[in-house]
Amino acid sequence: MAGNVFNPQQAGAGTHTLTYSYSDSLGCGTASRVITVNPLPTPTAGPNLTLCAYETQTLTLTGATPTGGTWSGPGVTPDGRFTPPDTKLRGGIFTLRYTVTENGCAASATRQVVLAPSPTVNFPLSVPECTNFPQYTGLAPFTCTFEPVLTGGSYEWDFGDGSPISREEKPSHLYTAAGTYTVKLTARYANCTVETSFVPVIVGDVFVPNIITPNHDTKNETFIPRFSCRPATLRVFSRWGTKLYETDNYRNDWRADNLPDGTYYYHLKDADGRSIKGWVTVQR
Repeated sequence: MAGNVFNPQQAGAGTHTLTYSYSDSLGCGTASRVITVNPLPTPTAGPNLTLCAYETQTLTLTGATPTGGTWSGPGVTPDGRFTPPDTKLRGGIFTLRYTVTENGCAASATRQVVLAPSPTVNFPLSVPECTNFPQYTGLAPFTCTFEPVLTGGSYEWDFGDGSPISREEKPSHLYTAAGTYTVKLTARYANCTVETSFVPVIVGDVFVPNIITPNHDTKNETFIPRFSCRPATLRVFSRWGTKLYETDNYRNDWRADNLPDGTYYYHLKDADGRSIKGWVTVQR
């Protein structure tokens, strides 16, 4: 008791006699009340399950105790018939709850169902878009972060460049050279092994041209530095240091309009602070 409040959890299961005492001008008195605290049931929901994502047939959940409880959760009926949700072969982890009520007291236990993703070829990569050069995943040196199709397993990542296997769940890998790399993941969920290939990682090299020919023949018309996937600032100077052009978001469109042929100097700096300087010749 805490004042006039009875806490059944602190009292525990059993029969408890509560006594109420009072006094007035005629003397003292007491009254008693018996309260029975029933124990909570102790259900178990049975062992966790691992299925394949393409398995969609309904199955009956077994192994839960005591009998007579009620199931709840994604894809399950109250009487324990579970239909795996359609995950479009990506898989998923689902938590089902088994609730038992005894003597007006309810308690629950959970059971996890893992739908292992189906083997997938050319699964998309979750990487930032190389906005300036969308034909590439990134430009070398390029760090790519990978994520499995489904968490909750053990992993072996092959980055396709001869580097050691990574067993991290979400590894980051540095590609130092340009090339096309096939990434493969072997993931294990309980007794289920899934091999997944991803869309190739295409890494371009950094290349800044040293000449443009803006003569309206549609070839090499503008200054297109393959420098960064990120927005970049471009400044162009004359050989005497006079600033002739500047933009905070260069769109590969500088063509030396209203400037004579000759050599000009540039300074590029992207949103990550990466910068490069050099010269470019304009020849019409």
